[in-house]
Amino acid sequence: MTTPTDLDKLQIAITEIVPKLLMLLEAFEQVQRNLHPNSFGQLADLVAPFEAELIADYEEFKALSFPDDLAHFGEMMQQGCDYALRACHGLRQHEEGFGRVMQGMRAHVRAQEHLYPLAEFLSPVNKYFVELDKRQDPEMLRRTSEGMQNAEPGTSGILSADNERDKRGGFSLYIPEYLDPKTPVPLVIAMHGGTGHGADFLWSWLREARTRGFILMSPTSQQDTWSLMGEEHDLAPLHGMLNFIRGRWAIDDEKILLTGMSDGGTYSLMAGCHENSPFTHLAPFSGVLHPDLVMTGDVRHIVNRPVYITHGTEDWMFPVEMAHMAEQQLTASGADVTLRVIDGLPHSFARAEIPALLDWFDPRLSL
Repeated sequence: MTTPTDLDKLQIAITEIVPKLLMLLEAFEQVQRNLHPNSFGQLADLVAPFEAELIADYEEFKALSFPDDLAHFGEMMQQGCDYALRACHGLRQHEEGFGRVMQGMRAHVRAQEHLYPLAEFLSPVNKYFVELDKRQDPEMLRRTSEGMQNAEPGTSGILSADNERDKRGGFSLYIPEYLDPKTPVPLVIAMHGGTGHGADFLWSWLREARTRGFILMSPTSQQDTWSLMGEEHDLAPLHGMLNFIRGRWAIDDEKILLTGMSDGGTYSLMAGCHENSPFTHLAPFSGVLHPDLVMTGDVRHIVNRPVYITHGTEDWMFPVEMAHMAEQQLTASGADVTLRVIDGLPHSFARAEIPALLDWFDPRLSL
């Protein structure tokens, strides 16, 4: 009787564990969508079966030996699994405070970060980093996979400029690996919420950038959050980052979207309310219109600018009435406002709204 070789065992183990890891990561996207303090226990119960499925195979997977030429592959897989399980642990510890839950959400991001390089080799991982509607599109899957295989280091993929997680003030960048470097494409600048980090928030938009073919930049605030009070720290660096990207990649200057979540959403409106602002479109998620913009009169600079506001009816930090007030004040100031109120959404990033937002931003990005 033929016995499996070590390489066969590795192949079998990878085939079994990858779908379970991906299902757990998908379950955590539902956690992110429904992240409300009153629901933490229910959300922990939601992911528990997927966690158990992964654990059942992971101990055996860790015991396998990878040959030298596959050692890095094995390390990335193990790190992805470790971080996914840490995400579950953080969510289960919700009674110790909101900070534990946020640690779990950050671990979910790190799991994706370690898994992404394997999209070049593993079809299920490649599909995971493509929007759902395109996961069965052979041309899309070929383009994304071959793009990674043929990419020159440092010119595309996930790049970072002084944006390690123990630093502030840098930015992370994603350039779809298959882009023609000579063809101008839209740029989305996505800003994290309070105490967040651009290296984490990049992953809230990466799948959509990879599928639709736009450049994505996610900056990190100079301090713990954006310059919402007191001295302005972030606007000049933000313009500098934009100019840096413009100087190295082909950007469509008529399609530069500034968006953000919570404090990042509030700051997107503040940064956009300047004369000759380079940001052509603004899209705050779960943010507010800062009262200083009205009191100083700077809101007048938003005239004729397209603004897309997304807010949830169950927002526990900024009640939805604040979004309606922002719509009224921005419209009165001459902005072209679209308001999307999402029933049941708490104070969390409405990733499911991105497709409609991108259709609004640039019809060329429609699937």
